[in-house]
Amino acid sequence: MNSKVKAAVDYGPLLIFFAAFYTLGIMPATAAIIGATIIALAVSYYFERKLAPMPLISGILITVFGGITLFLNDPIYLVLKSSIFYTLAATALGVGLYLDKPFLKFVFGHAFKLPHHAWRILTWRWIALFLVLAGGNMIVWQTFGLEVWVNFKVIGIMAILFLFTMAQMPFIMRHQEEEASPGSDN
Repeated sequence: MNSKVKAAVDYGPLLIFFAAFYTLGIMPATAAIIGATIIALAVSYYFERKLAPMPLISGILITVFGGITLFLNDPIYLVLKSSIFYTLAATALGVGLYLDKPFLKFVFGHAFKLPHHAWRILTWRWIALFLVLAGGNMIVWQTFGLEVWVNFKVIGIMAILFLFTMAQMPFIMRHQEEEASPGSDN
């Protein structure tokens, strides 16, 4: 899948939700994100012939909690979806640590070659971030209301994830292991 299609698959549903919220309201935006997510998963499967676990889990949660939101006409279920997703992500990473198999290595191992202890530290950092996002999601909703929550969800969380990822790069680069070249003694 080329980078433009991947970006559309990864960010399209959220951007459609944002646009629909500001033009049509929360319920049409909820229906739009459900539809856009299903299409994004189908496109991803078409190109990759598989579905990555995190987008699949997120898609299932969006469909279920978005459906409940529409059925009960109450956006709290859509808000809960985000906190549940972040909590599940933190839990899955914690289980991986407990089993001494940092799951981040399976996700990012193709991009970075880090020693085991560095994967564990990075995993703890991601667990902390996901738990902060889960709590922050509910605090923003309860404190500031729906419109601020939508802005936080679409703009704030993307910015937080980007900044967090960039903040991890010095640690990753410091622990990056050199690939042994063929024929070398290493």
